[in-house]
Amino acid sequence: MILEITGIGTEMQGVGRTEDGQVVFVPMALPGETVDVEIVHRSDRILEGRIREILTPSPDRVQPICPLYGQCGGCKTQHMSYDLSLALKRQIVTQQVERIGRLKDPCIYPTEASPKPWKYRNKGEFAVATDARTGTPGVGVFERKSHTVLPMQDCLLHDDLSTRALRVINKWMHAYCIPAADTPGAGGGVRHVVTRVSRADGLMLILSTTSRRIRALDPLISMLSTEFGEKIHSLYQIVLKDRPADALDGRCILLAGKRVLIDRLAGLSFAISPRTFFQVNMVQTDRLYEYVREAAALTGREFVLDAYCGCGTISLALARDAARVIGVELNEGAIEDAKENANRNGLWEKAEFYAGDAGVKVVELIDQGLRPDVLVVDPPRKGIDARLLSAIVKGQISRVVYVSCNPGTMARDIQRLTEEGAYRLEYIKPVDMFSQTEHVECVARLTRTAQA
Repeated sequence: MILEITGIGTEMQGVGRTEDGQVVFVPMALPGETVDVEIVHRSDRILEGRIREILTPSPDRVQPICPLYGQCGGCKTQHMSYDLSLALKRQIVTQQVERIGRLKDPCIYPTEASPKPWKYRNKGEFAVATDARTGTPGVGVFERKSHTVLPMQDCLLHDDLSTRALRVINKWMHAYCIPAADTPGAGGGVRHVVTRVSRADGLMLILSTTSRRIRALDPLISMLSTEFGEKIHSLYQIVLKDRPADALDGRCILLAGKRVLIDRLAGLSFAISPRTFFQVNMVQTDRLYEYVREAAALTGREFVLDAYCGCGTISLALARDAARVIGVELNEGAIEDAKENANRNGLWEKAEFYAGDAGVKVVELIDQGLRPDVLVVDPPRKGIDARLLSAIVKGQISRVVYVSCNPGTMARDIQRLTEEGAYRLEYIKPVDMFSQTEHVECVARLTRTAQA
């Protein structure tokens, strides 16, 4: 069928409608285009199409520069101008807040552009698999909507240190017959390669394996030293569980180098271990945290409660301007990192951290009589725990600063906070933390209403 593309979906796919009004999602199509589409999937409510021909191209259509674009599941916006991607991310946030949040004409600022929209990621998780054609292992990325691994030599999203490390791992595995974990009868092997890069400190390399033993470890260390010199900071092994939840789910062993990376963020120093949550785009995170500080509007007298605090980055960035900060995080290892980071930056007297489920621990603290002036939430993609939402309303907290990488769940939670008139959404500031992808980070500021 011939379709006019009139909108955009949450995964940056074009949206059109059939003559009878049925919605059609078309990956790689842009608003304003006319496309000849083949329907490849049908459901009761929507259709999904594949472009056969672009009849009227958008002036914002550009030629993707990655040879794997469209095959790899990582990037979603290389076929459009960067300015259009920023505008569409703002549009997606607006749509979610209006439809899910049920707010009319919300104040959504323009998306903050990144000064470095390529080669910005400081962490990468790459898959290792046996090439069915050659029988040799390869390190790469998953094909879109598949578990097939696409071997690669470079990635335009990741820091050059990461992609150089992948080439060394590929060379080592071939030279010393190191098997991929999926090799039949190999008795274990490498399943993932994880890289972490610090602006200040160099490269941490992590091998996720299915058994403790790694052959030819000394040659690998020598090859890394030759390639990177002092830039290779740490080499770790993760011995994966039988059914790992992710590439770092297992026993962590330091094979060579130092225990942690050190990086600087918001003028502070942070220690990063293999499992530490740390924002992947450091240039934009500095800007993001400035927007968090603006939204918190601290004067030096406030008590701040930071739910989902991770290793304490936001807590400590705010502690300099607050009277007191408490951070809560489920991951006990992250809490230990947060305490170490407070000591590292001389903020141990103003910041304290507790391990626990935010939906339980924050409620306990409020029930015990703690009355924060500002609550900061940076929850996982599933959003804020329902118990915590109720506690926010009951706790009479003056300001809520909501940091989110999922506009849909953020909009749902904003709706719950505003529906009974307890809070008012002042604004949302989108930040392009994940250039070339469909994802966007947001900072929302909510204030308690006078009638509440």
